[in-house]
Amino acid sequence: MQIHVVNAANRHLYVAELEDFFRARHAIYVEEKQWRDDDGSGMEIDQFDTDEATYMIGIVDDQVMTGTRLLPTTEPHMLSEVFPHSCNFTGVPRQPDVAEWTRGFIVPSFREKGHGPIKGQFCGTVMEYCLNEGISRIGGIQDLYWLPLWKRFGWTVRQIGNPILIDDRWCVAAYFDVTPEARDRALARGNLDHSILVHRGPYEPFMQQYRTSRTGGARAA
Repeated sequence: MQIHVVNAANRHLYVAELEDFFRARHAIYVEEKQWRDDDGSGMEIDQFDTDEATYMIGIVDDQVMTGTRLLPTTEPHMLSEVFPHSCNFTGVPRQPDVAEWTRGFIVPSFREKGHGPIKGQFCGTVMEYCLNEGISRIGGIQDLYWLPLWKRFGWTVRQIGNPILIDDRWCVAAYFDVTPEARDRALARGNLDHSILVHRGPYEPFMQQYRTSRTGGARAA
């Protein structure tokens, strides 16, 4: 598996892969989990799939295997716009070096039981990307059942609100510290000792104060 970084700068190189990515999200979040209504498009795209989003797409043998989305918390994101009430300990994070991490998935045909290599490889590579970009924390609203996985990775989990009930699921707003140790522990769970992170085409930093606009000028934070 290779995990490709896709954002507004290089998404023109990933047209087919992004279509497969959004179709995989539809199969999981619309058909399997029924979190959203079916709009008939066959793809699951929401209001946070903007030019500010960074996608990490795991590809093996030209097939999308895993995927997720990262958003700057300085931009509108799921916690700020949909679940701000879940952040009753600290308020909604709004720092340029804090990223919201949502819509993570493994395509059903590739899933392993338990917390096996794919999860470790993917989550460790997400941490690797965040370290490279200077991101200090990642997280967001998530099902409570994910917390044991983060603890098995040895990650520092910072809960920023009380659990809330969302569509009969207990969820919590929580963030994780981005550290070399967090990366290494997850990769070790995935039996991975080398990088599988891929950047192809034009590069755009995650943090806005380091970006340039699409027209070449300075872009404000």
